[in-house]
Amino acid sequence: MSRRLGRLWWRALRTLGLPGLLGVLLLLPALGLGLWMPLLNRQADDLRGELAAQVAAGARQGQAAPRARSGREPAVEFAATFPALSQSASDLGEVFAIAQRRGLALPKGDYLLKAEPNAPLVAYTLSVPVSKDYAAIKGFVADVLEALPHVALDELRLSRPNAGTAELEALVRLTFVYRSP
Repeated sequence: MSRRLGRLWWRALRTLGLPGLLGVLLLLPALGLGLWMPLLNRQADDLRGELAAQVAAGARQGQAAPRARSGREPAVEFAATFPALSQSASDLGEVFAIAQRRGLALPKGDYLLKAEPNAPLVAYTLSVPVSKDYAAIKGFVADVLEALPHVALDELRLSRPNAGTAELEALVRLTFVYRSP
């Protein structure tokens, strides 16, 4: 049997050539899909009919038909899961408390509030320089991200000014996401 298939394969290859044979092989799935589409369309029509019947039966029983949601509702619901912008001061206090527990000093920081018009969320960015060993910096960032789930780590830049020390200089940039006021 396999010998017969091998001869048939080589004869088709000689007759049609490689491009022709590849064309035939690509045409077969397309033909199968073309024959299968009417069946899928009939099944989809049946399902639409069943759904319409269920909605009509629910309406007869006094149940409201399920309403279609507007495209904006999911975004509003998503934005409602974030804290209000008024919480930013207490969040910064939490960041400073975490830094103190980790033995880090945050002597200065750059703050930037980004609010787009008509956007449901605002971004409050904090950039702080930190000097300590790697474990303390990593622990600080991990603790902040765990304590404040609406905070994202945008940048963590590490440098070692002196190869002989274990202390690193780092720039940590965090973005706090809040609901628009």
